[in-house]
Amino acid sequence: MTTSKVFHDSLYRLQQIGQTIGVQLVRITELDEDNRYTARPIEFDAHGETQVVGEDTLVVTNLAEPADQDGVVPADCEAIALDVEGRWVVFLAPASDEQEDAGGCFPAKVIASVGNAAYTVREQAPTGAGTFANKQGAENVTAYNLAELSLGPGAAVDTAEIVLVKSMADTGSPPTTRFFFDHPAYAKYLS
Repeated sequence: MTTSKVFHDSLYRLQQIGQTIGVQLVRITELDEDNRYTARPIEFDAHGETQVVGEDTLVVTNLAEPADQDGVVPADCEAIALDVEGRWVVFLAPASDEQEDAGGCFPAKVIASVGNAAYTVREQAPTGAGTFANKQGAENVTAYNLAELSLGPGAAVDTAEIVLVKSMADTGSPPTTRFFFDHPAYAKYLS
């Protein structure tokens, strides 16, 4: 015999916690220094839009950026700031690239080989069962075939081939989005 536990929210406890820490909606106005920004408190108006409240400013520290480099968050970004031991903190990570939907993967057509396992590809949109067309507004990007990277120069993937491309951010500052796919076609040319 099994029993089910009943789960419930403890709104009273949340209210108590909310009173002990500060929580503030803010809009970034400018970089202060390093990973710290000047921000203004905001609130929602009757139409659900955000608006600045009062003349006060806050200095917020963005925990998503290194403390020893100038931050890159643009003005007018909005965030939830938490008062932690008298210091306002936010966590604003870079927005993902438009092509990083569906978990960072997208179907792409190989346009041309660039050499050294690199290919020019263009994002595709499914048009039916197993058929694709260029996604509207998609631009060509360079993607690397992981199956070729350690095997030397190749150009083994034919043009017009459809591959599944994964986008990833590199370790640069700020990070750059790089594109990869894993197409085993190169292996057939080795034997």
